[in-house]
Amino acid sequence: MPQLNPFVFNRPVSADGLIDRDEETEQMLHLAEGGHAVRLSAPRRYGKTSLLRRLGEEADKAGMHYVEVDFYGVLSRVEVAGRLEEGYAKLRPAPQRIARAVIQTLRPALSVGAAGVRVEAHPQLEEQVGRRLSGLLDLPLQLYERTGKRTLVAFDEFQALLSVDDGIDGLFRSRIQRHGDAASYVFAGSHPGLMAHLFGAHERPFFGQARSLPLAPLADGDIVEHVGERFAATGREVGRTIEPLLDLAAGHPQRAMLLAHHLWERTPDRGVAEADHWQAALRDTFSEQDDALRATWDSLEVKERAVYTALAVGAPIFGVRTLERFNLSKGGAQHARKALAQVGHIQRSGDVWLPVDPLLARWVIDFQHNGGEDPFR
Repeated sequence: MPQLNPFVFNRPVSADGLIDRDEETEQMLHLAEGGHAVRLSAPRRYGKTSLLRRLGEEADKAGMHYVEVDFYGVLSRVEVAGRLEEGYAKLRPAPQRIARAVIQTLRPALSVGAAGVRVEAHPQLEEQVGRRLSGLLDLPLQLYERTGKRTLVAFDEFQALLSVDDGIDGLFRSRIQRHGDAASYVFAGSHPGLMAHLFGAHERPFFGQARSLPLAPLADGDIVEHVGERFAATGREVGRTIEPLLDLAAGHPQRAMLLAHHLWERTPDRGVAEADHWQAALRDTFSEQDDALRATWDSLEVKERAVYTALAVGAPIFGVRTLERFNLSKGGAQHARKALAQVGHIQRSGDVWLPVDPLLARWVIDFQHNGGEDPFR
């Protein structure tokens, strides 16, 4: 039977497959045990969901219930309630039975008529949904009363609530603030601008209500160990090609695994990855990602493309030559940089701004400097 590629890049990985993040896991668990809330912020594909899964395993070992709720794509309060129910449905059997019994009392009443089973039509439907949501948010109180155990609730893509209505975070806050020893919370999000608005704006209910924990890029040493071990365990050696892989990945977890995946595919069984294998892996990677990279690039405004390109090539965005080259004013460049940061295309590292996705940055550099197609067309 042929060897299976050990590098997963297109879905969240198990706790065992997560690279490092031991310090972040320990910190979040410690805060949860003390009843503190955490705001976990990370760019997309940075391993946020995988980290939450590891946290869930550690919380279970520490004697807590763990509930993870993904709000990605929600558009209504009814959908929010459905996601909460889905999260509690994944509890261990004993607490799940408690949660299920409560959930049954919160669902809309059914009646049997000529057309069969139907939901009762109530003029106060919005009020019903509000009561249902409140009851679901208060489930940790029920679990604590019955089991004496704290529930750790992780809300993934929490910023998606802003797409529902302007007051729903106020509802969440009004219930959560009453939970005391019954629950701790992790608010995770991949949209830096919206997460900052939820937790950093004075007028929002969650202003200053959670400890901030941003995910940093992975250390090169951790990537070397992870990639090298998995190559060796499957009868291959990564060799010196790990060096250009590290240079290109720039600590980005998903991009490092994507590159390692294609490099492993190109390396012969029981062989060592060589320079030509790395070049073939690069071609495979960019060919596979071309549509996604183009779609991301096309979504940017012209000034945002100009600023992103300057950052990708390491040019000072407020330098005279950069402003002249891209026909930018200082105000226009500053506005574009802010817009790129809000949606997570760039992030600050010390005193400099850097692209988040190293593949997009490399794609732009190649087009701009290696005779490729002009990305500004």
